[in-house]
Amino acid sequence: NNMKLYSFLILAGVAISIAHCKISIKDCGSKCGKIDSIAVTDCNTSPCKLNKGETYTFNVTFTPNVAVNAAKSFVYGILDGLKVPFPISQPNACVDSNINCPMSKGTSYTYSAKLPIKSLYPDVKVVVEWNLEDTEKNESIFCLLTPVEIVG
Repeated sequence: NNMKLYSFLILAGVAISIAHCKISIKDCGSKCGKIDSIAVTDCNTSPCKLNKGETYTFNVTFTPNVAVNAAKSFVYGILDGLKVPFPISQPNACVDSNINCPMSKGTSYTYSAKLPIKSLYPDVKVVVEWNLEDTEKNESIFCLLTPVEIVG
């Protein structure tokens, strides 16, 4: 199953080798699933250093403990207790995210989403909160916190 985690990204129709590292995560209220692992493109230190003007792919492997028909992704940066939304290109987790809905109970999935780091962001250490929500039950499939550093 680790092989699946490390070999799935295709950009511009060409397979690109991307280094992944295991980064520290904290569960922040997963109710409808369990987080198995997380990987971030071009991450070789912890916390991951995210360069301004770049886009990073976050890959979260998880297992829902209920059937899920529809899901939405919410991403925040937390700095000094303040939650600021991070815009992502596709909040519908069932579209362009490496998973298809409906999701089956007890089956492992790897959710893949791009997080653009805007040039106007300050150089700062921040905690990213990533929440994948079951839109029918209004409950978190997974919620994770991971520290990152915006640089550049």
